[in-house]
Amino acid sequence: METLHFSEQWLINKLDRLPPPLRVLFAATAAERLLPAYLSYSRLTGRGDPTALSAALDRLWRDIEGQRMDSEQVQEGLELVMKLIPQEDDSSWIPEQAWAEDAAGAVAYALRCRENGRSAESAWAAQRAYEALDHFVIAKTGIDTSRPGANDEVLSSPLVQAELSRQRRDIDELLTRDREDIASVARRMRRRALEESQIIFNGNI
Repeated sequence: METLHFSEQWLINKLDRLPPPLRVLFAATAAERLLPAYLSYSRLTGRGDPTALSAALDRLWRDIEGQRMDSEQVQEGLELVMKLIPQEDDSSWIPEQAWAEDAAGAVAYALRCRENGRSAESAWAAQRAYEALDHFVIAKTGIDTSRPGANDEVLSSPLVQAELSRQRRDIDELLTRDREDIASVARRMRRRALEESQIIFNGNI
């Protein structure tokens, strides 16, 4: 079976073929899958605000479905989410903070995509999902990333491969969308992302 790799440029090229609302939708699905990572981090540390982060992403989903935000609302949401991203210089850092940063960062990139429509922002949201699984596998397995072959071992992890496969599936579905309206696509893909959010870390957060 082919080992999938994350390629920012490959993804941008695919996303460039989609209208901006579907680029936002792709980013939102990646962000939705990661939300439990932020919730787990907040539960462990008492820091962050998972309710506010979830609400910001929920508002973005409603925007995709047709309840449009104006530019000021988009900017307010983005500013809020940026404040919710755990900071790397936190003296009480724990491993869970790495994938919590990725979760909040993915929401921020999804909002930035909504703000400017750029494919790169959408791709970076997906990259955050990939990196979250990368961080998770390294932390949970104790792989020494300095030894030869370690990066390939992490990449080939079933958890990392599953997320890369989900991303390819999502982009393929959006590219082959026929006449299904965007709101219907958003509702369907959000439901699936919510289900997958419970298994993305294999139930270990």
